[in-house]
Amino acid sequence: MGIILVAFSLFLFLLSCTLWAQPYPPDRSFFRLQTQQQRYEGLTQYMLFHNTTATNLPYHQHYIYDPFGNSAETFTTLQATARYYLNRRTFAQVTLPYQLKKRLTADTLNMHQTGMGDILAGGGYQVYNSQLFTPHAPLQHLFMIQAFAGLPTGAYSRFNDINEVEPHSMPGMGSFHVIFGAEYWLQYRRFSLLAAGNYQLNRENKYTYQYGNTAAANLTLYYRQPIAKTLVIMPHAGPMWQMQNQDYMNQIPTPEYTKAQWWHAQAGFALQTAQWQLNFAWTQPIKARLTGPQPELKHRWQVGLQYNLPPVLPKQRVFPAAEPHKTF
Repeated sequence: MGIILVAFSLFLFLLSCTLWAQPYPPDRSFFRLQTQQQRYEGLTQYMLFHNTTATNLPYHQHYIYDPFGNSAETFTTLQATARYYLNRRTFAQVTLPYQLKKRLTADTLNMHQTGMGDILAGGGYQVYNSQLFTPHAPLQHLFMIQAFAGLPTGAYSRFNDINEVEPHSMPGMGSFHVIFGAEYWLQYRRFSLLAAGNYQLNRENKYTYQYGNTAAANLTLYYRQPIAKTLVIMPHAGPMWQMQNQDYMNQIPTPEYTKAQWWHAQAGFALQTAQWQLNFAWTQPIKARLTGPQPELKHRWQVGLQYNLPPVLPKQRVFPAAEPHKTF
């Protein structure tokens, strides 16, 4: 059974929105506040589309590209996430994001948009958890599947004076989207290995704009080291792969290049007490494959503060957060 799960998790790793290493206890309910940011630098470009419903014409687009100008863009997300286990295997989860998007250029193409993003709601299921069958075995396995629906709750229709909108500057996407994911944890003594992947399927919004589907996968190694009676530090590192497809409008690829692939190196740490946890992670691109001129991703970082709730049921306490050799 363990061999089958390892093979399937590696398959997901090769298959599989932005995926971050999360050293939380995977079988615990929690509440987390988190901020993360990604920075892009490069040629100044963006796309606008017109709202032409007054003239009963299809929505059309304008592409602005300056080969001599550079821009620096930062996309920052502040979000609150709550996960609650309904029983020993099944959990529900909701994420409320707030977006801050900025672009600085040498001319008048600056951008600053803030507002609520798209709410994510869904849950997951523990397909296999070895702690439920062999709680004292030195080698432990946990395999989870997850699914979330992105609701079009974010600000999107912010037209300017000439009835134009820049899609990627909006806090929301304006359409439903679905995220499928899976995680496989392998633990031996103080070491833990996470193989995870997800795929985001985007739909066309009412302005006929469709963001490209995205996929991500990572392989992360954790080490648990007690540094005080009730304090533990967990450094982690590993590779991450990310892919983004081309955007479409009116079912035609946009002139703005968005298709790309990246390989990243990621590292960070978590500080844990019995219930509280502080996370930090840094992701640095090491190789990029871009389909055309587009701003380059420079780095990402995230910081999170998490409170792990007490177990709902006594038997739910699998991979407890504060006990050495039993926690991811």
